[in-house]
Amino acid sequence: MSNPENMGEKELLNKAIGGWRGLIDSALPSMLFIIIFVFQSNLNNALTAALILGGVLLVIRIWERKSLAQVLSGFVGLSISVLITWRTNNASNFFLTGIIANAVYGSALLVSVLIRKPLIGYLVGSLVGDTSGWLKHPLLVRAYTTVTWIWVGVFSLRLLVQVPLYLKDNIALLGSVKIFMGWPLYLFSVWLTYQIVKTARAKII
Repeated sequence: MSNPENMGEKELLNKAIGGWRGLIDSALPSMLFIIIFVFQSNLNNALTAALILGGVLLVIRIWERKSLAQVLSGFVGLSISVLITWRTNNASNFFLTGIIANAVYGSALLVSVLIRKPLIGYLVGSLVGDTSGWLKHPLLVRAYTTVTWIWVGVFSLRLLVQVPLYLKDNIALLGSVKIFMGWPLYLFSVWLTYQIVKTARAKII
């Protein structure tokens, strides 16, 4: 494959997770919320601290003039979580938006593979400037179908573990599980996606 396509494979890792900095920025507000709520049992303090930290991270990114995609989307999601939690006065709802997002992403990916239009193929295609060219190569179609199933599994596993904890209001465990099933699992899945796609492309050079 051409150099632009190979560059797109590498960009997949950075685009999906925003690099190591994106991983840290996305995890810190939730970690702070969990720590404060568990040790102080003060919902307002935990929400305020998480929101302030999210705002600080956003300001730092703006000041550094770096990509805002990950941290901005994360801050919007954090703000919605804080608002819902504050209005309902239920700490479990801090994780509700994440659960809903997993359900939406997982459902969309599942539908895409069932209709034989795996969304991960369009994602990688958009990175290399050829959104649908991979459809001409059966090997790539199979590869993208495989990795899309992997991502369906990721989102489904999160729901399977997190929803029961959410329903039981187990904040400490839910928060810990969310962090562990967040960027570590995400990073591994992105790496696995990269390896599968890279191998498939190498075979059709």
